[in-house]
Amino acid sequence: MKYIIDSNCFITPSRTFCPTDVGVSFWNKIKSLAEEGRICSIDKVKDELYTNSDELQKWMSSNITDNFFIKFDGEEQAQKLSNILRWAATSTTYNDKAKHKFMKMDKADIYLAAFASVNPQEWKVVSMERSAPNSQAEIKLPDVCSCFGVSCIQPEEMFREMKETF
Repeated sequence: MKYIIDSNCFITPSRTFCPTDVGVSFWNKIKSLAEEGRICSIDKVKDELYTNSDELQKWMSSNITDNFFIKFDGEEQAQKLSNILRWAATSTTYNDKAKHKFMKMDKADIYLAAFASVNPQEWKVVSMERSAPNSQAEIKLPDVCSCFGVSCIQPEEMFREMKETF
């Protein structure tokens, strides 16, 4: 099983409970797992992480190599992306504002789901988002993943599955 990491797994800890200068063991664990190839992400997540010139961006550029971020491309990925866009556009669960926000092509969520759905037996998406299948106002990544046969777990679940501590 491979784990593909959402940007919020980096942004939320760095801005709240685990800044890079305080949560050194957490960030060292992330670096180690990345170096071992046990976790990765996609280029769309990198775009989100490198938008701000902040401590997280500095830490990422100093500690995570570019090969951590897999390029989102290829015919199968594009087809899955198209399927997800169609699913979101035709959903009767979500309001138009939620659909518009989700389908913005500058956010990584839709790409993460599409990437992992090409081979859902191989990939697990790791995100801090919580499922909200009855929400009309927001399309959550775990719910999209569920609709397309992809497992989406919380970071602590990933660490437990990997039998990792820090």
